[in-house]
Amino acid sequence: MNTQQLENWLAEHKFGLYLSRLEQQFILHKLAGLRFGTILQCGISQWQFRHVCAAESQYIIQSNIADSGTAVIAECKALPWAQQSIDTIIWPHGLDTLSDYEESIAEIARILVPGGHLVMTGLNIHGYWRLFYQSCLKGHSALKLLSARTAVDKMQRYGLFLEEGQFMGYGIPACYGDNHKAIEYIGNRWWPHLAAVYGLVLVKRTVPLTLTVQNANMLLNPAPSVALKSIE
Repeated sequence: MNTQQLENWLAEHKFGLYLSRLEQQFILHKLAGLRFGTILQCGISQWQFRHVCAAESQYIIQSNIADSGTAVIAECKALPWAQQSIDTIIWPHGLDTLSDYEESIAEIARILVPGGHLVMTGLNIHGYWRLFYQSCLKGHSALKLLSARTAVDKMQRYGLFLEEGQFMGYGIPACYGDNHKAIEYIGNRWWPHLAAVYGLVLVKRTVPLTLTVQNANMLLNPAPSVALKSIE
């Protein structure tokens, strides 16, 4: 399944639109505390968050699909940005259609500044939505879905650590009507593994090691001095 098919489903199908609204609310809420600096959105150019960003910030939309909302056309596995140049990355459904996660995650980690954040969402492979709606997705058999736990584990290998997360997509309007908001709250609290989508906020952590000059004076620092003499 390609990215365009997934974006069309999120924009046109009734349940896809429902999930889109939930995900955008999640991203908007998290961006409220991350609105400064250089903010890069990878994919789904129809979702616009420019109004949340501070006036002095730079908000860029990148996608592998050429459309009016995209500023830069590029694949996630070969990002055209310098190392440690982006403060916040928005990556909606970034992992859902990738056959090779490792290259893209490595690139995301490469361009984030230390302490930078990744805000991402994805379809949950264990969600009960698949029983009712997955067949509506054209090319759904080619989806590369993960659980939230698996996504977090993969990110952690590249120095991206979970700060907070949320599960969404329980209150199917066709089933619960006006009660879907209550079902969303109950689901996120008690049945996280059944959610249709997950939202994650991850932070890039680095622990730089800096060597300090050792005092070779025997009286002030005898142990390092002995070590230095043994090396000579």
